[in-house]
Amino acid sequence: MDVKMLRLRHISCLLLLLHFAESLHPIQANITLVFDSSNHTDRLCGCSCATEVRSCDKALANLMCSCDTVWRSALSPGTLEAESLTVWAWQPWVLKELLNGSRVPELQLALCSPTAFLGPSQYLTIVGLRKLQFSNNGVPQHMSERVLDFGLNVQNGNVSVAFLDLWSLNNHLKAYSVIGPPLQTLIQHFPFLQHTNLKLTDQDKIHKSSILTFIY
Repeated sequence: MDVKMLRLRHISCLLLLLHFAESLHPIQANITLVFDSSNHTDRLCGCSCATEVRSCDKALANLMCSCDTVWRSALSPGTLEAESLTVWAWQPWVLKELLNGSRVPELQLALCSPTAFLGPSQYLTIVGLRKLQFSNNGVPQHMSERVLDFGLNVQNGNVSVAFLDLWSLNNHLKAYSVIGPPLQTLIQHFPFLQHTNLKLTDQDKIHKSSILTFIY
């Protein structure tokens, strides 16, 4: 057997969709984790984990996962692409510069340093988002985690979900918007809306992109 082929069989190479360095650690990774640092705003850590790690526990992540560091200057805004992604955020730039505008169907997001996110509204738009699991260390534990399944039947990723303020997810009154194609096409992604009489009769707007806002 060719020596190169033999070596390849015993090395598990995983190329992260986040364009981090290639990992040669012998684990079968199935969870992609990204987190920044509360002390350093110039770098980001990207990990591949075989099992789920307790939110915001960097020490445990470094112990259980295969992790690499990438400099903030090497990252392009809104370029993350992963079918499923876990993000721990200590600094607002992770949301504004990195996550906002990225394509992530299933996102698990934890705000690990809530005081850093006080002030202006934390706006966030995710392309093709179908499910969001959100936790905030600044609120009581029984209220800290929210799981939102948007019911989107999206395959081509031309629909985005926007939050005007992530803090609202911890309030009794919550809201999010869905941005996508013309209304009659957009509602096809929501099976529960197809049975309503929601129609657009203005011919000037019938072919324009639309926004649906849900308040609950």
